[in-house]
Amino acid sequence: MLDLYRGSFDGERTEERIIPTARMCAALTRGADLLVLLLPSGGTSVLRHISMVGFTRGNTPEGPLQSLSGGDPLPSAVLMAPERLANPWLAAETLLHEGAHLKLFDALRAGAVTTTSGHLVPIPWRRGPWKLIRVLVALHFYAHMMVFEAAVEQAGAQVRREFGQPPAIGSVDEPSPGTEAAAAGTHRTSAERARYLAEYVLAMPAGCLTEDGHRFVQWLLSVLRLTMTEPPAGPVGGTPGEPPAGNGVLSSPRELAPERAYDKVQPVEAFPLPDLGQLVAVSPDTSRFHWLNAHSWMIYALCDGRPVGEVESAYARSLGLSAQSSRTREAVRRGIAELAAAGLVAGS
Repeated sequence: MLDLYRGSFDGERTEERIIPTARMCAALTRGADLLVLLLPSGGTSVLRHISMVGFTRGNTPEGPLQSLSGGDPLPSAVLMAPERLANPWLAAETLLHEGAHLKLFDALRAGAVTTTSGHLVPIPWRRGPWKLIRVLVALHFYAHMMVFEAAVEQAGAQVRREFGQPPAIGSVDEPSPGTEAAAAGTHRTSAERARYLAEYVLAMPAGCLTEDGHRFVQWLLSVLRLTMTEPPAGPVGGTPGEPPAGNGVLSSPRELAPERAYDKVQPVEAFPLPDLGQLVAVSPDTSRFHWLNAHSWMIYALCDGRPVGEVESAYARSLGLSAQSSRTREAVRRGIAELAAAGLVAGS
């Protein structure tokens, strides 16, 4: 357990172990009891994948440690901050969170759900992009959280008398300092994050997921449709012939006014890689490299001072798509927003 702890933090840290007291163990047990009471099937299922719980404090690149699961380095183990035992509702949520991760880690040892290991997805509430498999792991957890939150809302008077009043539900851990979500005050709820991840997966090219991956995502979407007032909609993998909604540049989709004009930021050096269908753009001012795929490359080329609406029309004509398609408009606007966040284009 200490080896997992030592490999989980950057910078200064203490290696002093926290020895759980009888009171901490009782609080953990109450959290587990509440989880099973709220989710008799799902709660029991995830708890079977936890065989060890340790307690520690520390700082990670994304902020103070809340909890983490061992995965391959230490299967069936969970580390959490003692503060997660503040009340049984928080303890139950933490056990669900890490137990769901451990259950999926165990399942993934039996087969693959993605066909690519290098696809990076921008995450507005975290400092760096995630690999596609991590996106699916997170979406799996947030789907569970939506069910948990619904169960908390429906908890009867007897449950509340035994375990106390539940805290306000909906909010999750804070976005990492310095991220777009932290600055904008967004992506602070399970629903917001589940929607973002699900919509990204829905807009990806069909070949990114295996057959099992498609079934897995369809199951997650069916859960979201039961628990969200406005669930994500659409086929997994997008519509053939339509562009994916993301391009790997670090940002998130946002609304853009169709009359606003965007142009390339200078100086930028661009190096086409036609055999790979990529463009490498380098900003001398920041020394940052950006790899643009064919989708974002075309949008970047079209940002030559013309309004967003004209970029959408030109993009659609080039690919033989309908300029009135909401998916096309969303993909182009997302691409412009991500290029702007990367410092490659600017609006006027």
